[in-house]
Amino acid sequence: MNRLAIGIVAGFTALVLSGCGESPEGEPGGGDRPAPSPSPIDADTDELQTAFEEQSGLVIPDNASDLEIEAQMLEGTRPEYTLRFVTTRGGAEVVCDADNLGVYASQEVPGDEERQVFDYQESDEEIGDSVRCDGSNPRQPRVQRLVSVVFPADGFQEGPDAPDGEDVAVVYAHSILWPRR
Repeated sequence: MNRLAIGIVAGFTALVLSGCGESPEGEPGGGDRPAPSPSPIDADTDELQTAFEEQSGLVIPDNASDLEIEAQMLEGTRPEYTLRFVTTRGGAEVVCDADNLGVYASQEVPGDEERQVFDYQESDEEIGDSVRCDGSNPRQPRVQRLVSVVFPADGFQEGPDAPDGEDVAVVYAHSILWPRR
């Protein structure tokens, strides 16, 4: 009988200490609440471009066209930007020439990591070459940047000096502010 009473008391104590009841986050016994859903940032393209450039430290070249930007707030406080634009090889170099960006050797098509971040509009058959650039913003180390440049096969310039700065390049860029640790 004593063992049964001790077992019941021990079980009850374990339930109380584990915080079985619902209580607000941050209070003893409170569980982790799911993070709020990402919320879109409502702004026009020019405002989003400015905010992207300020956060990422990357510059969208003057000759960029067909600019598409998606922006959202994660956990209500961390901006994330994903964009796509068309430029030239020289314009892509402007982006990947930023401080603290590593440029990785060309590959025929983007790798798995890039595909997890970007929804490429070009099929693998349309891509003649690609380059990856990534690194944190040196002024804001919590800001991570990933750039994927794809060169459509039909956009390569022909001739003895090819490739040159006039080749068509499609730039995909991502910038995210990581949480504090």
